[in-house]
This record gives sequence, structure tokens and C-alpha cells, in this order.
Amino acid sequence: MSLVVEDKSTVKQTDPVTLTKLKNDIELVSLERLISSYEKLLTKKTKEDTWQRLFNENPFILSLAFGYPAIKISDQASVGGKRLSGDGEKITDYLIKNGVTNNLALIEIKKPSSVLLNKTAYRGAVYCASTELTGSVTQVLDQCYQLQQNIASIKSNNRIYDIESYAVHCILIIGTMPNDEDERKSFEIYRRNSKNVQIITFDELLLKLKQLHGFLNDSDNMNNR
Repeated sequence: MSLVVEDKSTVKQTDPVTLTKLKNDIELVSLERLISSYEKLLTKKTKEDTWQRLFNENPFILSLAFGYPAIKISDQASVGGKRLSGDGEKITDYLIKNGVTNNLALIEIKKPSSVLLNKTAYRGAVYCASTELTGSVTQVLDQCYQLQQNIASIKSNNRIYDIESYAVHCILIIGTMPNDEDERKSFEIYRRNSKNVQIITFDELLLKLKQLHGFLNDSDNMNNR
């Protein structure tokens, strides 16, 4: 890399295959550093804005939560809901749109330390969702409601007309997966029945990053054969 930076003529003389290999190596190294930073953050007590900064610097992480091409519109986006007194403004952490249909999506970021389930079982091996989890889900649903109510004014006020609120995709990133098998089962049952809000844990996003790294590394190895 130092040689390339120092002598641009080197780039012109380098064949496309070598340049592609160099690009892939840089991507793998960058991804490895990101994964390392992500893992370190998971071991610390962090605030929501710490993760928002990480996602702002590496927005492609959020795209891993989607099954379609996602384009970031804004972070800390106002979706309306202001009262006559001027307070009560609804702010979503990220406003995303489908790159094909322009349909909008909301992403709300909490903390890895957020409690997902009550500490004691409700009955037998069944655990109820925590107030923090259910409250976060309701928060996202309210943001979605406000967005759909105010979509016309949002388009006009921001001069962004290629966005739609046909069926807003709501995503909540919160907590980490429970270690206990019964707790994990209860959490999985709860979130699979949350049809309007997709719930993803921070360690699941980390696993997606590692899978992406493995895919890129395998592709690189295949090209070298």
C-alpha cells in the first residue's frame, strides 16, 4: 500500500487481477479490525450513542439486518408527533429505505446490556419479556405510526420525494442472546411472534460480520487457486 501511495504509476502498471486481490486484502483487514473493535465494545458498559457512532462510521453493518438493498436516509431522524406545546417530538435512530421500492424502514438502537427477559420465570421454564424490551418495541411502533401519519409533510419539508411508507419495516437492535436454554427459547418465541418489529441482538450482528468475513476470505482463497 505504501508503494502504491508513493508511486501512482505503479497502479497503472499493475494488472487488474492483482489490483482486485489488493482491494480484497484491504477489505478483509478493515473488516477484521471492525470485528475486533465490535467485540471489545461488547465487553464494556456502553451507552447508545457509542454504538450509534460505530454504525455511523460503518453504515454497512446496519445493511446486514436487511434482506434487500438498503440505503441510509438519515440518523436521528424526526418522524413527527410533536405536541402543540412543542415537546414530544418522535426521533428514530436511523431512517432507511429499500433501494428498489423506496419503502422506508426504521431502526432503533438500544444497548447490549439491555435486559431482554425478567429475571424470574413466570411459570415453569417460561420467562416474560422485560419492560425494557416491550417498551422498546412499543417505542418503535409509535415511531412507525407517526412516520405514516406525517409522510407527506416529511417529504415536502425535506424535499425528499423518493420515499414511501407502504409497509414500514421496523427493526430493534437490543441486548445479547441469553445463555440459558429456557431463556433463549422464551426470547425466541416472543420475538418470532412480534410480527411488526424485527428484533436483533448485538451479538447476532457480530456473527453476521464474522460470516461476511468468512465469505470474503473463502472467495479470496478460491480466486487464488
